[in-house]
Amino acid sequence: MMEMLAIALIGAVIFLPLGVRAWIDRKESQAERLGAEIRAAVNRKLHGESLLSVRVTREGLWHPGRVVLDAPRGYEELTQAVWPTVVRRLPADYELVVKAGKDIPRAA
Repeated sequence: MMEMLAIALIGAVIFLPLGVRAWIDRKESQAERLGAEIRAAVNRKLHGESLLSVRVTREGLWHPGRVVLDAPRGYEELTQAVWPTVVRRLPADYELVVKAGKDIPRAA
């Protein structure tokens, strides 16, 4: 009986971290795929690359995934133009965050 318990404990120590890592990798892959899809949709909507940044954070056990739209101060209309497009592509377990614009650094 003790041998079976020892084997189960050693198996859990080895395979539990592998399972958790596989789950995290799958969630990160899904977040990267979602980020690429949203960036492509934003670029289509704005007819090319822009100053709007799109960051996607994977969901965790206790928090939802997050999509962050961020544009510099003075370019807030970019986020206003694309947020409906982004919301249509968001899964139910993700939230959309629109950050206030920051000043663009000027050359010295």
